[in-house]
Amino acid sequence: MTSAPLHGLRVATVAALLVAGLVGSAGAAGADGGVTVAGDTTYTVTDRAASARMVVDLTNVTPNRDTGGGSYVYYFFNRISVPVPSGATNLRATSRGATLGTSRSSTKDPGTDLVEISFPDLLYRRQRTLELTFDVRGAAHRSKDPTRVGRGYASFVVSGPGDPGSARLTVRTPTGYDFSSTSDDFSSGTSGGRATHTLSDVTDGGPGLWAVVSLRDPDAATERDIRVGDLPLTLSSFPDDARWTAFAERTVTRGIPMLERLTGTRWPGGLKTVREDSSPLVQGYDGWFDLAEDEIVVGEQLDPDLVFHELSHAWFQDERFVERWLSEGLAQITAERAVRATKGTVRPHRKVSRSAKDAVALQSWEDLGGRSEPVDAYAYPASYRVMKDLLGDLPDEEFAALVAAGIRGERAYDPRGVLTGSAGRTTTTDWLDLLEIRGGIEDAPDVFEHWVLTTAQRRQLPARRAALAAYETLDAADGDWLPPEGLRTAMSTWDFERAAGVRAEVAPLGRAARTVQDAARRAGLPVPESVRDRYQGAFEEAHYRAVAARLPETARTLDAVGAARRVVRAERDPFSALGALVLAVDATERGAEHRLAAGELPRARALADEVTGRSGWLLPLGLGLPVLALLLLVGTALGVRALVRRRSARRPAPVAADGPELLEPAAG
Repeated sequence: MTSAPLHGLRVATVAALLVAGLVGSAGAAGADGGVTVAGDTTYTVTDRAASARMVVDLTNVTPNRDTGGGSYVYYFFNRISVPVPSGATNLRATSRGATLGTSRSSTKDPGTDLVEISFPDLLYRRQRTLELTFDVRGAAHRSKDPTRVGRGYASFVVSGPGDPGSARLTVRTPTGYDFSSTSDDFSSGTSGGRATHTLSDVTDGGPGLWAVVSLRDPDAATERDIRVGDLPLTLSSFPDDARWTAFAERTVTRGIPMLERLTGTRWPGGLKTVREDSSPLVQGYDGWFDLAEDEIVVGEQLDPDLVFHELSHAWFQDERFVERWLSEGLAQITAERAVRATKGTVRPHRKVSRSAKDAVALQSWEDLGGRSEPVDAYAYPASYRVMKDLLGDLPDEEFAALVAAGIRGERAYDPRGVLTGSAGRTTTTDWLDLLEIRGGIEDAPDVFEHWVLTTAQRRQLPARRAALAAYETLDAADGDWLPPEGLRTAMSTWDFERAAGVRAEVAPLGRAARTVQDAARRAGLPVPESVRDRYQGAFEEAHYRAVAARLPETARTLDAVGAARRVVRAERDPFSALGALVLAVDATERGAEHRLAAGELPRARALADEVTGRSGWLLPLGLGLPVLALLLLVGTALGVRALVRRRSARRPAPVAADGPELLEPAAG
């Protein structure tokens, strides 16, 4: 949402005109007040037109004055001035059936004119009823006169004279029209088939009633459906403002991809409609992002800066940023970058000073309760100035990295991408830490001290500086790792007393963590993620004790696995390679690395010790295996030969084949 109290001048002007409404005369002496005014004013809005009827009852209650010697001074009133919309036409004033004279003059407010009605002298105790009627003609879109009347919409000043408690102001519209006003005191109802919005019985001491109203028939709007990438959107405009529709389509289509690049994140969703409406201007704003309705509402101005600002609120809103100044300041500085990147014209911003009457610590803007136009008029440009001073000179890539971290709710002390602490919502102190620690913006604390922080927060800055210096020393001591979460949380929440206690507990762990990292470098292996995560995630005393025991064991295991790794990677002759194959050294070493990565330290160290223990046997075993194989081969051959010989020695005499038996001759 952007603020621009455009109706501030109108407030002062209309109030002043109502104060100075009556003119009287008494010869050489002026009137001493003393006239009562009761007024009943009705504005009627139809589909394409608006008109008004103002009825004023005047009573002169200023007594004549006896000056002595039979002479009297008679006080009378013969003119009344009332404010009307600048677009008022067909003015007609009457009283008792007669037409009265009128004259018209402009005022400092381009939306308000002053009409003076003349009538016969109103003497003491006399009463007169005046009636003023007129039509309201709307000015062209984007003209200086903010009066608008068209098909299905209207926006203008309504006012009616009357003493406190004796004035009533009614706005009648077709049913179904949306109604908004600068006054929260209107009561709404129906009468004669029309909606009525009535303001009366205001007794704040001021004369008359006034308001700026905006009326709109949602069914009369012109709608166009567009797509920006995968995002479907509806553009809803006044029926006679095609120029705004074309502007909105062009701006939204170019703006969303550009904002994705500048925020370093994808479009987060939550938008269905971009709508042209006068109601933001009536409320003193340029526009707003209505999260409940998933719509952006802006006025008729063709301002890409405004549209980019409201689009930016898809990212910068209270679901992600706790304080109002953060979301408004970031939305505007991002919108400005988008305007420059798309070759648009950057809007000028009001210059503000911390010593101004309505200046507040931006951190407390949201805590003031209710809306204060003077404070808003300071806080909006002040929020922008802080972001401009801190982020204005950053390259787009660095800007996007910081902004994305804020959108995701990251804490400066945590690993990138980790959401903890404030459930993904960025606070003022989170943002200061991100700017200084991740962004390296050294003057961020000074800027925050001057513009943003409350008195209590400013008192914490010396302790924060000391704690941050001690944190950086500890962070350097533990190498490439982040300090344990218990310390990071204390720093992120600005609990610097607790941070000091945690530092005392975890300081020895930093040296052990460095030892583990050194062992990993020697081994040429990564530190097991579980070991690093346990160190960085340690949050309380029991965790610190467990980590204190785990880190030395990890260092020893890394050294053991590193030694096994060197055995495996050493250059081998063919005989050693044969020994390694037989002893499964390579497979065992791979098993050790796998167990180490899984955090199974005892098993990893046991496997690594097996590898180093077997390393002395590789060559002897490699040499012995061929000899053994040869011996086995020779032995096998000799055995076969011996077996063949034994079988030959045991062979029986030949036996004749079956047939006639041959007998030796007998002796004679």
